[in-house]
Amino acid sequence: MTLNLNSQQASGDPAATTILALTGVTAGYGAGLILKGVELTVGTGHIVCLIGPNGAGKSTVLKTISGLLHPKSGQVLLRGEDISRLSSRERLNRGVVHVPQDRSLFPSMSVWENVLMGAFILSNQALIRERMERVAELFPIVTQRRSAAAGSLSGGEQKQVELARSLMLDPALILLDEPSIGLDPKARKSVFASITALAEDGRTVLLVEQNARSGLAVSHRAAVLEAGRVALTGTGEELLNDPEVARLYLGASARGTMSAAVTASQKAAEA
Repeated sequence: MTLNLNSQQASGDPAATTILALTGVTAGYGAGLILKGVELTVGTGHIVCLIGPNGAGKSTVLKTISGLLHPKSGQVLLRGEDISRLSSRERLNRGVVHVPQDRSLFPSMSVWENVLMGAFILSNQALIRERMERVAELFPIVTQRRSAAAGSLSGGEQKQVELARSLMLDPALILLDEPSIGLDPKARKSVFASITALAEDGRTVLLVEQNARSGLAVSHRAAVLEAGRVALTGTGEELLNDPEVARLYLGASARGTMSAAVTASQKAAEA
């Protein structure tokens, strides 16, 4: 197996249209750089998973795309448009929705009210009703627990409501930061089934996931981020089955860096 070492090909199927491209992106906080020249593309309708060690810059990538952080250099392109200097609200209007790592529901409000909050920039009530009906079809919990306080739901149920809320603006791109964090195995399985359902509904998902095995299993494409750069890309299946990636990120006990995985993969390709 030869892994694709050119992150520009991260969109997968050559026929797939590219919805998102990061070219030479650097970003950070204050004078410090976290991202040091990120190159990444995402194909329309794909689930793309970012994995890597803590501190590699995975969440910073999502913040740079959604506008919570502006790049110091490079470009963030959405459907070919440079959105690097746009505000988060302007990016939201263009269909970029960011679901953060921390739980973001209003605990004292009902499930129904929380999902409605996802349409806060819409004024067309007929459109809002239509979206609510569609969201409820994809996420039955919206109607099953309609009147329940969001804070009374389990962690997995709350994450499903967050995903449902993200659809109220009919997003072109959904950014998910650690959706399975803190969940038990059953809830985690349910959340990843929901992410798969988003792709089946035609959504594009860029996923950051510390549970690399689960993230790769549902992804069309994946990339390994290390020290602020994309070190390796491939299909989700390729990275899931790659012994070096498995050794470093899928629970094996051996230690190393992703540069070792890149070198090993290059040697395999040359053999």
